Amino acid sequence: MAGTALANFNDFMKVTGPRYLSSAEEVINEAVNNTYILGRFLKGKGMDASIQGGKTINDSVMFDESSTYDHYKPNATFSWSNPQVITDLEISWRFSVDHMSWTDQEVELNVSEGLSRDAQKVAYKRLKRIKEMRLWTSFLNGMEADLWKGAYPNGSEMETSTGTLPYSIPSFISENTSNYHSFNTGDATTVMGVAPGTESKWRNQVSTYDYTDADDSDGDQDGLLDAFDEMFLKVKFVPPSTKQEYFEKDSLNRQFICCSRGGINLYKRMLRDANDTLVGKQDPAYNMPQYSGIDLLYVAHLDDATIYGDTTADDAETAAGDNAGYRYWWLNGNYMTPVYHARRYMEKHDPMRHPNQPFTTVQPVDCWWNLFCNSRQRQGIICPQ
Repeated sequence: MAGTALANFNDFMKVTGPRYLSSAEEVINEAVNNTYILGRFLKGKGMDASIQGGKTINDSVMFDESSTYDHYKPNATFSWSNPQVITDLEISWRFSVDHMSWTDQEVELNVSEGLSRDAQKVAYKRLKRIKEMRLWTSFLNGMEADLWKGAYPNGSEMETSTGTLPYSIPSFISENTSNYHSFNTGDATTVMGVAPGTESKWRNQVSTYDYTDADDSDGDQDGLLDAFDEMFLKVKFVPPSTKQEYFEKDSLNRQFICCSRGGINLYKRMLRDANDTLVGKQDPAYNMPQYSGIDLLYVAHLDDATIYGDTTADDAETAAGDNAGYRYWWLNGNYMTPVYHARRYMEKHDPMRHPNQPFTTVQPVDCWWNLFCNSRQRQGIICPQ
């Protein structure tokens, strides 16, 4: 009977799993396997770090211990205090949606009459896999692109509770040392509700280099590797040897450096120029460059990202405008995490038809999430002078 295959396929798509991903752990695992920077952020993290519920995403940080340390003499009288040192961070959820769709003709012609029940299931599964493969690729590629959206043109959509865009990496890491936020609009003075202009520990690290003399041929110690040496010390936080349970571990264990194609090629050229002095190095390719064991990763989105200047004409990384040259983003995944809502992670909804498209079936999938940073001072950027 005409339409039977379509009805069966719609039912098959509806009932095969209440969600596109069956558990919170699975969304983390799938993201690690299929994405680039997103996977770096999620790898090795548990549900407690990446899955939350509630109306907003929350965490608490301590910027200052408000010292109560003192000295005393025997029989002294003490004045005790109870410092309030916790600052609450709160951001709103962002809602992303994608969909699968199929036409009557697509299903009916793939599942012709006369097929056995087992053969029909094979046809259904094949078509379903094709649809989900495209959806999954589209969804995660979209999230990956969100991570690198420019904070300047999109700041109000990220920062305000009424916005639609999730926070991006450039919204947390700025080379603007006058007010330490990336929005450059003059009126955006906070990041996640905290003003980096007044709170010095809510600022990312910045180091600069001479882009016109990256190999420091003039010997004035402002080359690219000099900047790497400086940034390494800025973002390396070493806990004390006693009472370590109250301090963060060495924050470099989930550190990675992101750069554009030109940026990673510049770094490779510098390694290649030093090849004769590097013991045992005979391969000039340097396909997996590192600095002190920290991986440098090529991010295609940074090849033409519009996030650097204060006008669109100056935004491209190699433009002749403000501080042209390559940037190197030092990211610490311990303190920057994509957070997903416990009840709406890749939620698959029922197939539906639109009255204006009577021969097309659509199945939406949505996800509630945002990018959360609880330590900007452990993130950094190396940029041209």
